[in-house]
Amino acid sequence: MQKFYGDFHIHIGRAGGKAVKITASDQLQLHSILFEDAPRKGLDVIGIVDSGSLAVSREIEELLEKGDLKALPRGGFLAKNGVLFIPGCEIESREGIHLIAYLPDLNSIYKWQAFFQSRVHNMYLSTQRANAGFIEILNLCLLLDGIFCPAHAFTPHKGMYGVWTDRLEKEIEYNFTKVKVLELGLSADTDMADRIAETRAFTFLTNSDAHSSVNIGREYNLLRMADKNFEEFRMCLENRDGRKVEANFGLHPMLGKYHRSYCPDCDIIFDGPAAVLCCDRCKSDKIVMGVYDRILQIQDYQTPRHPAGRPPYYYRVPLKGLPGIGPKTSQLLLQVYNEIEVLEELSLDQIERLVGQKSADTIKGMRDNSLQIIPGGGGKYGKVKKNTDRN
Repeated sequence: MQKFYGDFHIHIGRAGGKAVKITASDQLQLHSILFEDAPRKGLDVIGIVDSGSLAVSREIEELLEKGDLKALPRGGFLAKNGVLFIPGCEIESREGIHLIAYLPDLNSIYKWQAFFQSRVHNMYLSTQRANAGFIEILNLCLLLDGIFCPAHAFTPHKGMYGVWTDRLEKEIEYNFTKVKVLELGLSADTDMADRIAETRAFTFLTNSDAHSSVNIGREYNLLRMADKNFEEFRMCLENRDGRKVEANFGLHPMLGKYHRSYCPDCDIIFDGPAAVLCCDRCKSDKIVMGVYDRILQIQDYQTPRHPAGRPPYYYRVPLKGLPGIGPKTSQLLLQVYNEIEVLEELSLDQIERLVGQKSADTIKGMRDNSLQIIPGGGGKYGKVKKNTDRN
């Protein structure tokens, strides 16, 4: 078995001269993600969730024709630099939640496009609202031999638990056993998710949901697989034959932009006891529910109950988010190593020799989860405090 780092929720800003993800940077393009961003971050596997766009599927065809990509017999596409590309299609269901279907090949992408051609407004844009419900999309994904995954499941912006239901099983009944994978989102971690009993059925993914190049790999997963292809990815997510997700690496939930509840009228992020369901200042219940508050509202357990084999969750902060590590320091590190090597594998002595003790101490604080954080909420990301005392 081999170990691979992967981020499976990356957006395309533009393809073939057309906008794909309106809120994403135009610089996010398939070729640059594969050949520049993934190697710089240290990702062995990437998932592009806009592969159902007509413009993106055309770019996949062009990269195959040029030889930059190779379609693999067991699914997925291998870039000539060795990065495995898993195509995904993010869609908004009739219930108003975001779902991802990871698909094995171009043929399955074409069939996905044919199904949604009359069910969405614009086949060039990503994450379109579809005239199709959760169960329809789930069964379509499985019919196409894909892997189904509710996206950023706890967020108040299109998250399954955040805006639709407190229990998936009561909504989809016998179809529940077909769902194997859940994306936690930037404002949740394993301890939070495992306060809900039914989540023990899911493998958790921690992904970046990157809308810009710099945010690719801000969350990532360590996979144990025998090789790089779609079927190995499936076996990994289903914990079969020695394949598994070995670890999740993600932002501390307080750094997420929906961690705590927020009152837009008072412009305050609540920091008191959860769950906050209305504003204690103006008494309005028109708040943006925080992920932490929502989980405490619907939890089964006051402390997490992890199923056997649940991988560890490690808190990580990208270099750009660490106080005192500016562009020059990052450049010194990244001209020798990729970012995951810096965050995970370099010794503190190596880091100190390259960029000094202060930066090494900051990275140690990040690895030890001893950095102090100003929590986020209401669409505003949290921040690591400067001059954190880590003694």
